[in-house]
Amino acid sequence: MIFSCCGGYLKAFTVKLFSKTYQLVLAIFLACSSLNALAADSYDAATSTLTIPSVAVGDTLYTNVKITLGAVLSLGAQTPTESYDTYNALNNQLSIPAVSVGTSNYYNVIITVGNILSVGGSCAGVATCYAAIVAASSSSSGSNAKYYAPSPFVNVLQQSYQATSLVSASALTTRSRYMLSDSAAGGTTGNFLTIGSTYSASTGYTIESSTLTSASTLYSYLTKLVIAVSDSSGNFRLDSHLHPNNAIDADTSDNNKLKFRNNFGKASVTYGYVTFNFDSSNKLLQAKKRYKYSYDASTYAATYTEDTAFSAANYYVKQENGVYKLVADAASATKIYLYNSPLDLSIPSDFNPASISFVTNADVAFQSGFNPSQIEGTTGSIYKNMNSKYKAQVTSVGSNADTKTAADTLLATIKSTLAANGESLRYDTEVYSAYRDGLLKSVLASDTAADTAPGQNLVPYVYFTNEQDSSGKYHPFMIITTYGNPAWPNGLRDIHRPPGQSSGSLGYGELKVTRFSNLGYGSKRIPMKDYGNVTVVTENAMTSTLLNDAPNTTQTADVYNFASIGDNGVLIDGSGAYPVFNNTLVPAQSAGELSAYGCHVGQGGGGPHCHADGYRSANPLALYGDSDYANKTHPPLIGFGYDGIALFGRYRTSDTAMLGFSTALDNFGAHNHDSIGYHYHAHTVSNFPLANSTKTYTLEVLMKGAYIGKLNSVPCFLTSCTQTDLNKYVYGN
Repeated sequence: MIFSCCGGYLKAFTVKLFSKTYQLVLAIFLACSSLNALAADSYDAATSTLTIPSVAVGDTLYTNVKITLGAVLSLGAQTPTESYDTYNALNNQLSIPAVSVGTSNYYNVIITVGNILSVGGSCAGVATCYAAIVAASSSSSGSNAKYYAPSPFVNVLQQSYQATSLVSASALTTRSRYMLSDSAAGGTTGNFLTIGSTYSASTGYTIESSTLTSASTLYSYLTKLVIAVSDSSGNFRLDSHLHPNNAIDADTSDNNKLKFRNNFGKASVTYGYVTFNFDSSNKLLQAKKRYKYSYDASTYAATYTEDTAFSAANYYVKQENGVYKLVADAASATKIYLYNSPLDLSIPSDFNPASISFVTNADVAFQSGFNPSQIEGTTGSIYKNMNSKYKAQVTSVGSNADTKTAADTLLATIKSTLAANGESLRYDTEVYSAYRDGLLKSVLASDTAADTAPGQNLVPYVYFTNEQDSSGKYHPFMIITTYGNPAWPNGLRDIHRPPGQSSGSLGYGELKVTRFSNLGYGSKRIPMKDYGNVTVVTENAMTSTLLNDAPNTTQTADVYNFASIGDNGVLIDGSGAYPVFNNTLVPAQSAGELSAYGCHVGQGGGGPHCHADGYRSANPLALYGDSDYANKTHPPLIGFGYDGIALFGRYRTSDTAMLGFSTALDNFGAHNHDSIGYHYHAHTVSNFPLANSTKTYTLEVLMKGAYIGKLNSVPCFLTSCTQTDLNKYVYGN
C-alpha cells in the first residue's frame, strides 16, 4: 500500500455533487498556471474511478494513481494554487487542485479516499520530481524547444503545399512519377486521378477524381502521384506513390471501374493489375493487358500470370461522376494529360555517384514472420515479462498520457538515484522524454510494408529501466521496441543496385535483390548513464568490427571502419542507423544501393536500415525536414547511438543563429555546447573520393561508424552476458 486509507463504503461521486457555479474553463486555468504541464484529475462516473496524474504523500510524488472515492468534503471557487494533489494520511483527505467530471471542471476540491486501485510510479523529492516532469513536458512541446523530435509523417502529410507550377510530360518513362489530369491548362484547374482514403481488403483502394486548391496539402499531391513501370512490351503498370504496394486494376465485376489493388504484399484476396499504353497524340490512356497476382502462402514468392480472359483489353480510360472506368469507345474516353511530379522524389546523385544503371535482377520474395500481437497488450510478451515496477510504462501502445507520466516520473527517479551515488545521466531528462515521445508517434501512413497496413504503430513501446549490477552500481537504459519501418513510402523499388540475397558463389547478376520490406522486431538498448568518452576509437574493446570482418584489407582503424558490422544506433522512426561503410569497406552511397532516404533492406529482410542522412530541402518526405527547424533553437533530435550519444539533425547554412552552429564538429561528427552534453550531428563530408575513380562526391553522414561513448563498462554490450543479466536490464527481472 502506497498511502493508508480509512475504511468505509464508497459514496457516489456524481455530477450533482458539483452542480455549483464554482467552475472555470479548464483551458483558462492551464494558461494561467505557471506550470502549464499540469494535468487535472479526471473522474469517470461509469466506473467510479478518479485518475490522479500526480499526488504528493509526504516528500514522495506518486504518479498515475487510480482510486475510488469516499466523500466529497468541499469545493473551491477560485483558480487552483497547487500543481498536484496532496494526501494527508492523518485524516485520509485528498486535496485536488482541479478535476474534470464529464464536460465540467471543478477546483480546489477536498475528498476522502476510498480504495487505491493502482499506482503508476513513485519518485522521492516532490519538488525535484515534479519540476522534472514539467520541464520534460514543456521543452518537448514549446515552439522554441531545444530538445524536440521531428514532426511525425502523419502530421507532415497535412502541411500546406502548393506547387508553383505543373510541368507537362509528353510520354511515360519507367520509374518516373506523374499526375494524371483531364486539363491541358496545368495548374490546379483540372480533375486529377487520386487514390482514395477508403481501403477494403476485398476490393482495394478506390480511385477518385479530385482537384487542387489553395488549401491543398502534401497529402493532396501525394495521393495524385502514380509511378509508371514499364514491361518488356513497352506498356506501363501504374503504381501509387503514397501506397506503393498498390497498382491500378480494372474491376470487370463493377462496370470496369479502376481501383488500386495490392500487388506486392500479403492480401486476404488477390487480384492483379492492368498495363496501359499512353497515346500522346490523342491524349488517351488505353488498357492493354491484365496480370493476375498470387503468392505462395509459405514462401511468399509472387506469381504474375496474364489474364487471358480480360474482357476490357484495348478499352480506354474515362472519368465520369468522380470515378474512372474503362470504356470500349475511344470517342467517349477522357483525354488524359500527364504532368511531372512537382516534388523531387528522385534518388540524389550523391547516392549513386558512379551512375550505376538500374539493375533488372528478379526481386527477393517479401517476407512475413512477425505478428505485433505477439508482443503488444497485457497478454503480449513485453508486458508479461516486465517487472511490476516498470509495467506502468507499457500499459498502452504508442503515445499515451498515462505511460508518459509513468516514464517521466521514472526518469526523475533515475536522475536522483544516480546523483545520490555520485553519478549522472548523459543528458537532461527532457532529452530522453522528447526522444521517447517522438518514437511513439511513429505510425505507418503508407501502404509500403508487405505484411501490415497504414495505421500500424511502428514503435509500440519505449520505456526506462534502472537496475543494479552485482556491485550495486545502477545502469539505467532506454529500451526501444521497434518494428523497423519508416512511416512514409520507403522508396526501395527505386534503388539502382539493391543488396543481393546471399547464395553461395553466385555472382551479383544471378542474385535476387531486396526491394520489399516487412515488419521486423527489435528491442534496442540505449545506455543513459554518463560512462565517459573514448579518446581513440580502439579504446572500446570491440571484437567484431567492419575492419576485422573484411579480409585482406590494408586499412587501419578509424572512425569509419572501427564500427559495428550491423546497426550502430536507432533513428526517431525506429529504423536502424548503420555506419557509413558497408561490409566491403566502402560507403554504401558509392555502391548505388540506397533509396532517396539513404536506406535499404539487407539480405535478411525486415525493415529498411539507413547508412546515410536522407535530408533534402527539395524532398519533405524524410526522417526530418525544413519544417522541423521553424522557431527552434537547435536542430531536431533524430536518433541515438548505441553508445548512448544523442544524434541531432544537420546544421543548414541558414542556421547561423542556432545553438552550436559555430562549434565545429570533431572527427566523430560530434561536439558539445550550451551544456547540452556531447552529441552527434548528421552532417556532410565534401569531396569524398570515389574508389577507382578521380571523381568525388558528398557523404551524407548520420553516424560515421565508430562510437565516441565508452562502452566497456556498459553491461551486456561489449562484454559477454547471460540471458538472466540481459533480462534484468531489459525487463527488471
